[in-house]
Amino acid sequence: MQKILYFDYVALPIFLIILYATIARKMTKGLANKLFIYQLIASVLSCVCDLGMEVYKNRYPVSDPGMVRITLFSYGYFLVHNAMTVLYFLFIYAITRTWYILRTRKAKVFACLPYAVLVLIVLTNPIHQQLFTITRDAGYQRGRIMWILYAIAVGYAIFGLAHLISCIRFLRTNKWVSLISMYVVTFIAVFFQFFHPDILVEMVAEALATLYIALVVLRPEESVDTSVGLPSFKAYKEDLRKITTMHQSVQFVVIKFINASEMREYLGEIKYGSYIRVIADAIHSLLRKGRVPHELFFEHPGTFYTIIDDMDFDPIHSVPKLEKEVNHIAFSKKGTGAKLDCRICSIRYPEDLDDYRSIIHFGHHFTKLIPYEQKYTRAADCVKSKDFEIINKMEDILSKAIMDRSFEIYYQPIYSIWDKKFISAEALIRLKDEQYGMISPASFIPEAERRGLILPIGDFVLDEVHKFASENELEKLGLSYIEVNLSVAQCLQRELPDKMKDLSTRYGVGPEKVNLEITETSYENIGEIMDDNLRILSEQGYSFSLDDYGIGYSNIQRVSRLPLKIIKIDKSLVDNMVTDAGKSIMKNTVRMMKDIKKELVIEGVETKEDLDELEKMGCDFIQGFYFSKPLPAAEFIDFLKEKNFAC
Repeated sequence: MQKILYFDYVALPIFLIILYATIARKMTKGLANKLFIYQLIASVLSCVCDLGMEVYKNRYPVSDPGMVRITLFSYGYFLVHNAMTVLYFLFIYAITRTWYILRTRKAKVFACLPYAVLVLIVLTNPIHQQLFTITRDAGYQRGRIMWILYAIAVGYAIFGLAHLISCIRFLRTNKWVSLISMYVVTFIAVFFQFFHPDILVEMVAEALATLYIALVVLRPEESVDTSVGLPSFKAYKEDLRKITTMHQSVQFVVIKFINASEMREYLGEIKYGSYIRVIADAIHSLLRKGRVPHELFFEHPGTFYTIIDDMDFDPIHSVPKLEKEVNHIAFSKKGTGAKLDCRICSIRYPEDLDDYRSIIHFGHHFTKLIPYEQKYTRAADCVKSKDFEIINKMEDILSKAIMDRSFEIYYQPIYSIWDKKFISAEALIRLKDEQYGMISPASFIPEAERRGLILPIGDFVLDEVHKFASENELEKLGLSYIEVNLSVAQCLQRELPDKMKDLSTRYGVGPEKVNLEITETSYENIGEIMDDNLRILSEQGYSFSLDDYGIGYSNIQRVSRLPLKIIKIDKSLVDNMVTDAGKSIMKNTVRMMKDIKKELVIEGVETKEDLDELEKMGCDFIQGFYFSKPLPAAEFIDFLKEKNFAC
């Protein structure tokens, strides 16, 4: 029977294109990706063998060289085509993060024995001649035990299909449909080919199903950080969700480089990416030497997450080796003259932490729970602490505080060197929870920003400050204005000018009574919306301060073009005044700001010596613990009445 080979001719380039695209998209790391590549290679070889068999089978009588070629192609086809079924079966377990099920000896026998039997049948065919025969006159003929090969393939398919059905609860619908389509499409193609044996559609059907999987399941934009060529934090979270859903016992080792942002700035994006890749290779090598089954993920700017499927592995023994390797890479391989400073924690699931959110939180925040000099910690040593409990419940704490308006505004007085009295104050938000007491802004503000809760908190501060200014005549307290911090999110709201105008009208507080502080972070994010907001608010009569000058990347040119009245010098520059170089930096900073007609507030002043030195330099305002810590509204008013009247 003359076979129609066009479908095989179509299937071959499809498999080759998918193989090339998979490697080009850097989908080569991790067990699932490797199994997918092996399956693609088996598919290409299967197509080649299928085409080779059919080309020579159609020639009668078959020549001696033709018989040799048909024989070789036939053996190759049966071995690699059935390997495709096995590899896809294993790929399902890898992509669903249930590979651990196959790690027992019984499971390994279950997974490998059927294919081993198939290989044995194929390789012994020259002896028993029951699988297929090839003769000069009759050509290729199937034998009576061919059904065993089909039965083995069907067995793998049934178990693979059943496993996919059991995993439906934690796979995204589109991915689950994509994975199951391989079996559905293949069954339909085989059924069609059974009734139309002259039309070879099986390979092209499998090629299209494979393409569907490559497009939907193996998406590099979702699972690979292309800047460093490693599985991404998003891929880590997806695997973590699978693990916690299936209640699989694993270890997580988090390696956080606490100076990663600075190193990235120092090295540049490209060199930093190369540096991270070399460190990732070192981590892989270290774990492979110990034969530790693992998967490695990366989150910018510098955190590695390792999932280890070995509960007997003790990470503490690897910490000194890893630090030594990182130092070696920094100084020998990359010649940077600097090194990444790492902190490492290990989490045993489910013993230490037993839910998805807690594991994510601990990985992000464990460095806040240990002394700075401590290099390694176990989650078991930290999870009972009050600090971790607060971090873990921060979303609930913030949501409750926003709903109950249980934040409180504190005010830190700002002293005028020229007027010799307190003429303004900075409004600072505080959170006192019923269960956990006072929670540091350093803890809840970053979390509020990350969770998208900073806008209602910012609105609360603006409302309370206007209310305070309305209920207490600022002039009688000796105050000219109150300073209020604006977050990046607030600065980028188109309705910000309207909000400020509404507050001014509602409370009868003029714009001159409120000074708006933007940070260097806000400044770095400046865009058309923020530019417009600053211009409109400035036209309405609001003045602006640039907060934390000296810890970011602002230069004098960038500062001079913004509508800024006040520059607030960060505490770090004050702390450095203990050296001659530090004093020189502060003196030149003050001079430059004076040259462009900016007023200066020096933050973090704590000693009389610093105050005297800054006064000599010609600074305008002083803010810091030397005069007062932030105070609740009532205490702040009493403070002003005492100090300003005494002046």
